[in-house]
Amino acid sequence: AVVSTQSTGGNHVAVFSEIRVSKRHATISYSSEKFYITDEGTVNGTFLNGQRLSTQKTVSERFELSHLDELKVGSTTLQLHIHQNNDTCQWCEPGLNTESNITTSTGPATTSTISEPPTLYKQRTVQNNKLKRKYKLLGN
Repeated sequence: AVVSTQSTGGNHVAVFSEIRVSKRHATISYSSEKFYITDEGTVNGTFLNGQRLSTQKTVSERFELSHLDELKVGSTTLQLHIHQNNDTCQWCEPGLNTESNITTSTGPATTSTISEPPTLYKQRTVQNNKLKRKYKLLGN
């Protein structure tokens, strides 16, 4: 998958309309059940957890992406959520499961129930309904 400024109908994971992002900025790949990123020799760079992947105009080596890594492309910083199967973590949007085994750097954490404060849930519901009405996605 490619991180770029334009979608050409190819295999794009993210498209940014930003001057500091190259037409072919970075490549995200999946191998042996792990995700990896490679900077494609950009001028402005790709940053993983605050560290630039390579020098200007030099294709980087392949770096493994992990859960909760921060990936910066241009002025946009993304927090990565990489989960096994349908599990989610307490920082994700509500997912398919309400329980998740969270693995930390020190080993597996205890299983916890993910709950969302009612006010945040209500705000999201109101916003989603506004968008559905705007785009005429609600029934009569």
